[in-house]
Amino acid sequence: MAEKKLKLGLALGGGGMRGLSHVGVLKVLDRAGVNIDLLAGTSMGGVVGAMYAAGLTMAEIEEQALSLSSHAAVRRLIDLRPSFRGLVRGERIYNHVAEAIGEDTTFAELKRPLAMVAVDARSGCEVLLYKGKVVDAVRATISIPIVFEPVERDNMTLVDGGILNNVPADVARSMGADVVVAVDVMPDFSLNTPGQPLVEPPIDPPSLPDFLQDALHIEYLMISAMTRLRLADDPPDVLIRPDIHEAIDLLIGYERAEEIIGMGEAATEAALPAILEKLKSGSD
Repeated sequence: MAEKKLKLGLALGGGGMRGLSHVGVLKVLDRAGVNIDLLAGTSMGGVVGAMYAAGLTMAEIEEQALSLSSHAAVRRLIDLRPSFRGLVRGERIYNHVAEAIGEDTTFAELKRPLAMVAVDARSGCEVLLYKGKVVDAVRATISIPIVFEPVERDNMTLVDGGILNNVPADVARSMGADVVVAVDVMPDFSLNTPGQPLVEPPIDPPSLPDFLQDALHIEYLMISAMTRLRLADDPPDVLIRPDIHEAIDLLIGYERAEEIIGMGEAATEAALPAILEKLKSGSD
């Protein structure tokens, strides 16, 4: 029987600085010669996915990640202007991503198919972003409620897609992937039992006011539960979950960028035999 080449789709989940581990995932797959045919990403997964789909080399993507490893570098990206709709305007991050991939680059011009996930806060519905300017989609998918101002577009108020679909394995499948590898960088709180010692500790970044930490933690609990339901409904062929320290949060942990990338590498090295086996199963 003739060999059938299976399409590999990579679904990269949201998680702020924790999502830098996606760079490690890509490094391992690149070293192993695994071709990624298409990508779906949410939040930071969308940022890293956009750089890869735009054709940046792994060295360039890693350089972008490591450029965030100082307080001064992150401060330059955060235009902190608190309003009733968010703490951060997001224009500087927009400009940073635009500089990396090209402000006018469209989805049609990417080297690989890519889709990103956002949520329309008005309708409460998931929105797939796969047309128009890529950087506009990035700005929408990273719009974490409370932290970033939402994006107004086409009579929608777009916020971070992680609220409804933080690890878009089903999106990668719908794009035509035969084999879906999903990367979840957030905790799985279903491992815990009420009243018992914690198996999965809460994300516990230092230096955040208690009210903000509590609000974000509740959001993480909901994202964890929704992710579990979505992945159970449409499971990926391989799920990668890097072991990321609880002190690393959405905007906290930038100084550990190299370590976070290494966490993604370690988890992907462990999953690589399963990925190669899934891809091999298409040839007989």
